Amino acid sequence: MSFSPTESISNTANRYRLLAYVADLELEVDRLRKHSQFVQHEVRGTVKRIHELCAASGANDAPQQLAEIDKSAKELAALLRDLQEPQGYHPAHDQVIAIALRPLLDQVFRWQQRLVDAPKVALRLELGSEYVEWFPARLRHILDNLFSNSLKYRDASKAESWVQVGLQVSPECYEFRVSDNGVGMPAGEHQHVFELFYRAAPARAAGLGVGLAVVKLLIEQCGGKLTVHSSEGEGTTFVAVLPRYDVDDFLT
Repeated sequence: MSFSPTESISNTANRYRLLAYVADLELEVDRLRKHSQFVQHEVRGTVKRIHELCAASGANDAPQQLAEIDKSAKELAALLRDLQEPQGYHPAHDQVIAIALRPLLDQVFRWQQRLVDAPKVALRLELGSEYVEWFPARLRHILDNLFSNSLKYRDASKAESWVQVGLQVSPECYEFRVSDNGVGMPAGEHQHVFELFYRAAPARAAGLGVGLAVVKLLIEQCGGKLTVHSSEGEGTTFVAVLPRYDVDDFLT
């Protein structure tokens, strides 16, 4: 059986679309797994804390204990609100929409702060636009993993830790720069950082290196590019160049 050039091009295009969707699902499965584990951990911790407060309360310190219980309940409620996602933030929703960046960046950053227990890291924003028109689930996956990387590899020896997001907009693309002042990467690691299951040791040895490899695949299958610049002890910058689409464009 032979295939015409048109059929060959069509088959190649279909494979690229399938890879993009598989990358979406891989990241979504990983996010949902972390989401479930984290919620269970936080709910159990809050319930345990409230139970301990109730068991220890006495007539004299009841007002203080009630205040502590109220505080714990409000903190859990705030966490659950942070985990709520706007409609459309799912891989099955492939439509390009207008995305308000600042609230999305704030929410995703707070979520990753909670996951890696890094409440003191500051988020800095230098946005050339408050909105982008792109795929919401895919953009969220990209930010999730780049924020996660920056927060995991923060430098505890520095007086201040920060993550900065910059955005430049051109007629052809959105250029996101996610920078940090963390531990950085040793010389020679850059060429391996996007390899599946790669982790450099010892500073960056913390589980399997799946997220960045899949994010790179996802960006490339959308027609974009992901690069990294880093120096040991001086932090890391990821540059994600995402092509612009019209709001009625689809990757289907």
